[in-house]
Amino acid sequence: MGKRDLQKEERRQQILNCSLDLIITRGYDAMKIRDIADRLGISIGLFFNYFSSKENVYEELVKIGISGPQSLMQFDINQVDHPIELFSNITYAVFEYVRSDSFVAKMFILMSQTINNEFVPESVKTIASTFDAYTPLVPVIEKGQRQGEIKQGNPLALIITYWSAIQGIAEIIAVHPELPIPEPEWIVDILRS
Repeated sequence: MGKRDLQKEERRQQILNCSLDLIITRGYDAMKIRDIADRLGISIGLFFNYFSSKENVYEELVKIGISGPQSLMQFDINQVDHPIELFSNITYAVFEYVRSDSFVAKMFILMSQTINNEFVPESVKTIASTFDAYTPLVPVIEKGQRQGEIKQGNPLALIITYWSAIQGIAEIIAVHPELPIPEPEWIVDILRS
């Protein structure tokens, strides 16, 4: 990648970062392209060189928000010998990303707002609805329960509890990055038998 391409990618990332901050602090409806341009010291025309609309930048943010968890959940249940280890690895990875990159922590807020806000553009809701962090992990919970590694109980309820803990911690760190992140094993212990 040449210098010009690197500069273009850097500018694109700046627009995404700025848009993320504005959406999570003001809300999508209150965010204006002019606000992004002013904050970054660019022209509105330059914004349109990267994104066709504020809805388009929101769509891109949600795609990024989905891609992270999807990459962590690429596994073959038949290859998972110890389910509790999978949850440990996922938790460590998420917390490391949250600790090292505020963008990741803020994405947890964005995704929560996107899912829970009725005024989100339909195209964005459609993209967000393509990801399910719960049901793919149900077979892993069930396998762990059969092996005695994971506590008994409704597998879906256990997954919801697990992800809710991670979600809440990431949101708190996004707002208060100076606070310590809990030990990942504390979260895994929610599932441990």
